[in-house]
Amino acid sequence: MPPAEPLPAPDRPALRQDAGAGPTILICRPNTRLGNTLLMMPLVEEIESTLPGARVDVLSACPAAREVFQAFPGVRRVHQLPFRGVRHPLKYLLTLLRVRRTRYDFILDPSPNSWTARFLTRRLPGRVKVGFTTPRRRQGVDVGVPFEGAPRHMGAYPVYLLRRALLDLDVEAARVDGAKLGIRLTEAERVFGKEQLRRLIGEGSGPVVAVATHATGAKRFALEWWRGMIQGLTARLPGARIIEIRPPGGTASLAELPGYASSRVREVAAVIEAASCFVCADSGLMHLGAATDTLTVGLFKVTLPALYAPRRGKSCAVSARDDDPDAVAERIAQLLS
Repeated sequence: MPPAEPLPAPDRPALRQDAGAGPTILICRPNTRLGNTLLMMPLVEEIESTLPGARVDVLSACPAAREVFQAFPGVRRVHQLPFRGVRHPLKYLLTLLRVRRTRYDFILDPSPNSWTARFLTRRLPGRVKVGFTTPRRRQGVDVGVPFEGAPRHMGAYPVYLLRRALLDLDVEAARVDGAKLGIRLTEAERVFGKEQLRRLIGEGSGPVVAVATHATGAKRFALEWWRGMIQGLTARLPGARIIEIRPPGGTASLAELPGYASSRVREVAAVIEAASCFVCADSGLMHLGAATDTLTVGLFKVTLPALYAPRRGKSCAVSARDDDPDAVAERIAQLLS
């Protein structure tokens, strides 16, 4: 494979326009996590706005990927790899064989770190293969964009890759921040969310705060921390009504609160959007909240907000300590005032 420096502008691959159709593009992101899948939405939006008529396919191992891209008309197909591919080798292979039926104009590997994505990018049929390069990772693509200089946020650097590699923008123009998540709920889905909220807590005039306690590893806060934060919040906002967004199985962490659970991410997003505010630790659910129009407060204690912070409207990252839930309650009350 050719080395990985960006091609000079005159040699960049032409965007094919056959019979009025835009180019065919495969986004190769075979990751299982909801958050990483949601963070591909800005890339799809950028393709829609800059390459009208482009036909986009997505290769993903996230079980919710089809729901995530359901409202994007430019996404023609989501190729769904099995969630744990090593346990389902035949299904994994058959999915890849279906992908190979199309020779794409462009295959985008939008992750600077995924060896699986680069491995598949090298082996799937495409006219031009595009991806990031680093000092240790320079092969496997036809057009390489140095990751040094890319924006730090994970939702922004796939957009940067597209702008540098295919749209021929300079570094400064490619870094212009437009990476906002948006799951594009329909009006019917919004009505559904409001109905579910009404079923849980009835009518009322105070703000509705949805919380989700589950997170992985060191990102998780103890249940007593959540109870302390909720106590501090309701002391500051006596009319606030609190609900819990629970895992798909419906297991309650805060059984004293009304809770909502669904295996459908769009239904969960609709309920979050019906609330006044959504509070959770850095997680896939945080990014789901950030893809709605509701104020989403992401709690960070071990991960970097610059990489993962929710960025939509007034949504924000809040640094949180295990020994100070009251400080978070104060910040949320300020945001809701």
